[in-house]
Amino acid sequence: MPLLAVQGKAPGGTLRPPITCSIARCKSLIFIIGILIEDWEWEFNSDPLDQSFPIKQWVNRYLRLLSESAPYDFSTRSGKISKQAQPNKTLASTNDQDTDINQPWLQNNQAWWDWYVTLADNKDQDNVAALAEVAPTPDFEIPSDEVIYDELTVPYELTGDHCLAFRRDGFIKLPNVLSPAAVARLRRELIRLFSETFEVTLDGSKSDRFLSLEMMWLKNNLIRGYVLSPRIAKISAELLGTKSVRLYHDNALSKEPGCGRTPWHCDDHHFPLETNDVITAWIPAQPIPVAMGPLSFAKPLNVFELVKGIKFNKSDTSYDKQISKTFKENHVSIEDGSFAMGEVSFHHNLSFHTAAGNRTTKSRVVLANTYFNDGARVVKEPTMVSGDWQKFIPGVAPGEIVSSELNPICWPINTKREA
Repeated sequence: MPLLAVQGKAPGGTLRPPITCSIARCKSLIFIIGILIEDWEWEFNSDPLDQSFPIKQWVNRYLRLLSESAPYDFSTRSGKISKQAQPNKTLASTNDQDTDINQPWLQNNQAWWDWYVTLADNKDQDNVAALAEVAPTPDFEIPSDEVIYDELTVPYELTGDHCLAFRRDGFIKLPNVLSPAAVARLRRELIRLFSETFEVTLDGSKSDRFLSLEMMWLKNNLIRGYVLSPRIAKISAELLGTKSVRLYHDNALSKEPGCGRTPWHCDDHHFPLETNDVITAWIPAQPIPVAMGPLSFAKPLNVFELVKGIKFNKSDTSYDKQISKTFKENHVSIEDGSFAMGEVSFHHNLSFHTAAGNRTTKSRVVLANTYFNDGARVVKEPTMVSGDWQKFIPGVAPGEIVSSELNPICWPINTKREA
């Protein structure tokens, strides 16, 4: 093989012995130098275009890149080095070892959310400079908890058109599900719980976090009223067209100021239930303007057929990007409007949805209750995307019917709420 000798200067100006390499390697060396100049991936401060710059530093850098076979792929047709998929740093133990998701989740549910938000593409939102101020929520006279409980039992006037819209689009946003006072009381309680659990001050400076709490209804009577609410559960059952629904779990979410997007997804990936009769009531604890990142839905429901062949990637944003691209190419309609005070959305487990980042100075606090048709079973092979699912349906093995004490029937209701 033809050889080429390259001679460089040592400190003081003396010549070093020639560096001998093959023509093929020299071509690769030139290629690498071009990439290093373009990407500015330097570990030194010298000017790379300075003729006195020691060429051996380039060579050493090149040889080290060659030895790092995992991070780089030199075989691209485009003529550029492409970084291969890296393990996601938020994943632990065997969860980050390969692309397989058919394994248990090994951390807690806050760690699950810390991981999940890294899968969202934030390219279009990273250039937003300052966080926006939002109008303060008007002060409401907060009634007693007993008055709140009573409100949460009063049936909502759902119409046939509401049900048809839900079954067509996979979601519906209903006004005045909660009174302004009930929303204000919910927010005050959730902020207290978040503050105590994470030792943070919500509505503060930019923090970028997406905080999560779950199973609050077991210890907090007020939250229990919102989660087991006959008003909300009845809406859920009627939208699904089922006679009886059980609770899967409650989940309080606080998207902090500066936190980025939630990736495109459907909840069928998250809840290990062998049924499509699953619905989530998404209950904002304040009005949500567009800048705060309201939940956004792709419609109609059957657009999930367009993306069901896209492979989920647990390590990067490629899944989110591919879904966005597919929806744009097919001119899929997106409902991404604001939420008014007391407005609640209900979405099907096959409904694809996302949420923009919170570009305001106020925490976007939400309570999400998920219900499912009584009689559903656990899927045979739950994945890590379902998180710590055994915490929500304890003692139930794959293939068995879900009917644990932590999954009570919420509608129909046969007894009054226990004090």
